[in-house]
Amino acid sequence: MKIVKDNTALKTISVEELKSFDGFADVSIQEAEHIIATLKELSLLTHNIVTNYEQSESISKLRQAE
Repeated sequence: MKIVKDNTALKTISVEELKSFDGFADVSIQEAEHIIATLKELSLLTHNIVTNYEQSESISKLRQAE
C-alpha cells in the first residue's frame, strides 16, 4: 500500500475551530495542536485504506450488488 506523506494539501481545522467543539474548549494550545496532528494522520491512513480497497475486486462486487 502506498502511504501518502504529503499532507500539505489537506484541509485542517484550526485550534480555534477545534476548541469550539463540545469538550475541547479547555484544551491547551499544545494539546489542540497534537489532536489536530493526530486527526490528520488518521484521515491519511483512512484515505489510504479506502483507496487501496476501492481498487480491489471485492469492492467492485459489493457495488454491483447494491
